[in-house]
Amino acid sequence: MNCIDAIEGTAKKVISDFYAMHEAGEMDDTEFARSTRVLIDGTREFVVDNCEITPNPELLKTVLFEYARDLWKRSLKAKEEARTAASGDQGYDDYYFDYIFRHGTYPD
Repeated sequence: MNCIDAIEGTAKKVISDFYAMHEAGEMDDTEFARSTRVLIDGTREFVVDNCEITPNPELLKTVLFEYARDLWKRSLKAKEEARTAASGDQGYDDYYFDYIFRHGTYPD
């Protein structure tokens, strides 16, 4: 295993732990998105500061972001029965998570 695999695996484990807390009701959507952002940004900064680890830190950031968003979207599946067919727009779900991740708050 090389360094980048260890870094990615560790970050994914922490994200998975955040997701477990989210599923248990210990974190709401905002806390989950904010926490994952801090972790992902910190991981990216570490890799940028240690450029010998990988030539493409943005790829790592993208992989971790998509992993976190996909986990979060799993929680939506459990709530899907309660949603109407009209409000089950996949694009909005991506927008909703992305907005909280970037701005740290719910969209207006």
